[in-house]
Amino acid sequence: MTDVLAEDTRAPSRGAADGFAAQIEAFFGQGRCFLLAKGRVGLYAGLRAMNLPRDAGVVMPGYTCMVVPSAVQLAGLKPVYVDIHPETYNLDPALLDAERHDDVAAIIVQHTYGIPCEMEPIESWAQARGVPIIEDCCHTFGVRYGGRLCGTLGAFSFMSGQWNKPFSTGLGGILLVNDAGLAEAVERLVRAEAVSPGRFRNLVLKLQILAHQALVRPSTAGLVMRLYRWLTRRGLAIGSSTRGELVGEVPRSYFATMAPCQVRRGLREMVRIDENIRHRRQRTAYYHQRLSQLGFAPLGVPEAEELPLLRYPVRVANKEEVLRRAERAGVEIGSWFEVPLHPAGTRMEDYGYREGCCPHAETAARQAVNLPTHLKVDPSTADRTLDFLAKHARPA
Repeated sequence: MTDVLAEDTRAPSRGAADGFAAQIEAFFGQGRCFLLAKGRVGLYAGLRAMNLPRDAGVVMPGYTCMVVPSAVQLAGLKPVYVDIHPETYNLDPALLDAERHDDVAAIIVQHTYGIPCEMEPIESWAQARGVPIIEDCCHTFGVRYGGRLCGTLGAFSFMSGQWNKPFSTGLGGILLVNDAGLAEAVERLVRAEAVSPGRFRNLVLKLQILAHQALVRPSTAGLVMRLYRWLTRRGLAIGSSTRGELVGEVPRSYFATMAPCQVRRGLREMVRIDENIRHRRQRTAYYHQRLSQLGFAPLGVPEAEELPLLRYPVRVANKEEVLRRAERAGVEIGSWFEVPLHPAGTRMEDYGYREGCCPHAETAARQAVNLPTHLKVDPSTADRTLDFLAKHARPA
């Protein structure tokens, strides 16, 4: 353990970071990769580099994490929400013209749960208006739309390396820029303004990575997450979001690069990326088959059983009860999103969200739980999760 800590608290060679970025670029077959502290920081940097008119609108689904509209506002822009399609949980292209948005300068498409957005009508809409597409790939890695990898369909994409994401670096973030001119602008911005994590922050992150590897499994996920949030609130751990960020304050050292331990974790994750994607596809197919047998509606998405989903969403009529019982029973069942701008307690009006503006998203937030697909979910764990759902959940 001491040797591992010593290795990962040293600053990695420039070659380690460059090698990780090069592997990401090779996986997607295009683009320029930047390694940042969090996925939202990638969105912030990409928007800043675009040099869009101040206070211009950025369209996004009204079913996302608050850090997305927060990053938009920190970049000097304005979130504009469009409701989701109830079957895909993604922005509904049919609603893009429901209201006039003359000042829209960009659109963010989020591949929710790993379900690819319906890109063709979105691409047509954006092209007709000269609006760049930005992909939120925080829920997807290795998912394809029409043979093209999600992450390669817009001007840039951003990805999260948070613990429960498809590709975890322990809170890190990846920005993949597909436009050469924009990539140069991002590089200038990163060199001029991005800060590097110090040795202490890197050590804390490494300890958190080791703790996560040792302690978190499906039977302990709920309990450990509750402990992690408690430690974060008291400043004893580095969390996904700070308390200030939840109320619209700019976090300290927000615009930061990826820590050395996260770079090394990313390199290790790339070694098993094919296994990871294959495993998620298998668990997705199994859930898809069994849910209908248990009386729950499976995803109404074409070829859903072939997707390597991050989480499989299921609608239930008693969401809070299911989540409470699952934590007590040591069954990993998730809740994304608890409100249209996750997490619960977010002052959504601070981010321009009006109650009732996205009714399908609000219904999904009340009903949707999700089932894990990660590498620690073996067949017996999947069966236990489904058996619990059949016993305690009521289909919505």
